[in-house]
Amino acid sequence: MRFAPMRFSGMSLRHNPEKLSISGSDHVRVYHSPCCDADSRSLGRELRRIEGEGEFCGKDCITQYQALEQLHIRSKRAKLIMPHMEPMYAYLKELKMTAKPVDDVLSYRFLFIEAQSPRPEARNTEFYLTKTDGESLWDIAYAYDVPIERLTALNPQIPLIDELSRGERVRIC
Repeated sequence: MRFAPMRFSGMSLRHNPEKLSISGSDHVRVYHSPCCDADSRSLGRELRRIEGEGEFCGKDCITQYQALEQLHIRSKRAKLIMPHMEPMYAYLKELKMTAKPVDDVLSYRFLFIEAQSPRPEARNTEFYLTKTDGESLWDIAYAYDVPIERLTALNPQIPLIDELSRGERVRIC
């Protein structure tokens, strides 16, 4: 099976990573009482870590690595798209060349850290958003911390959640 390339900030990683690990967990607090049973409460989800190793191939393998390195140096959150997963916003926390380029192949290791929703203050506020280039309803749902089901219910005029027209108005809440 061939997957679509992994993408970060619009840059396509043409050859999917050889190794990919995604981890995250829930923070749970257990309360003990001398006279009652223990009780536990969820304190929220930990931000996911996406680690992996990959290769850039071709005569431009160094140029490909340098482009990814510039995104790392920029240190800004950007959209991370991986096959068979919902897009997320993340930071490229670590990037390391693991071997010198040999025969047009450059090996590297990376670590992405999921970014928190960039607009938590948008909750429970009624407003519309005008779509810009490269956004889908999934992106807007994640960015504004609104479930995709709610966005599709609020926007019945949008038939395909992956395809929005430039300038299209999207109701957030």
